[in-house]
Amino acid sequence: MQYKVVRYAPRQNVKQIAGVIIALLASLLIGLVVGQWFGKDAIFANSALAKQLAIVTDENQELQKSLVAAELASNVQEQAARGLQTQLTELLTEKAELEDAVSFYRDLMEVGNAAEGIRVADFALFATNTPSVYQFSILVTQVADKRKYVGGEVIVKVLGLSGEKRETVVFDQASAVVGFPLKYRFRYFQDLVGQLKLPDGFTPKRVSISVQQKAKDSVSADFEWAIEQAQSDVAEVRRVAR
Repeated sequence: MQYKVVRYAPRQNVKQIAGVIIALLASLLIGLVVGQWFGKDAIFANSALAKQLAIVTDENQELQKSLVAAELASNVQEQAARGLQTQLTELLTEKAELEDAVSFYRDLMEVGNAAEGIRVADFALFATNTPSVYQFSILVTQVADKRKYVGGEVIVKVLGLSGEKRETVVFDQASAVVGFPLKYRFRYFQDLVGQLKLPDGFTPKRVSISVQQKAKDSVSADFEWAIEQAQSDVAEVRRVAR
């Protein structure tokens, strides 16, 4: 067996260990310096981004406020436009009704070439909320250069079919709901109003109106059975006897 003699140098080992420690400390110090450098850059970048975010947030809030104000102004303008449109429609409707009223009174007062005497100027029918009950309006006028008060009675007959059989319903105590008898007395015109109930299964076709006056021949007029939607203001005005 052979033995090798190794020289033991404790000082050299200490130097090596110290060198390693110094290298580690230097690396740690360099890493710390580099980390602080990049950390400062990140802090500065984050601060700039935070300021930019705050600015953008403020701008968004201002834009949202502007958007809300614009929507509110748009809604106000839209409502104002609708209101003006409604007012315009109402004014145009009122204008048309006034023109009709003026035309009605002009035709009423002008005699022209028409024969003097009483005449049936207009007839209108309206449905009611009660089945088979209808409201009617009869405008009776007087044509004369010098108008005097006239009086008498108006007879209303509804001509139609009951099944296949012709039948006539007279506006009397049995069939009248409101307005019987139709008495008139006026100088210029009068609108007579009544409500008539038709029997079940009766189909109306025409309406015959006869205006009877004392000591004079009666005046008759026939109208188609046609239901109107609503009464106009002119009809309301005409209702007064004059």
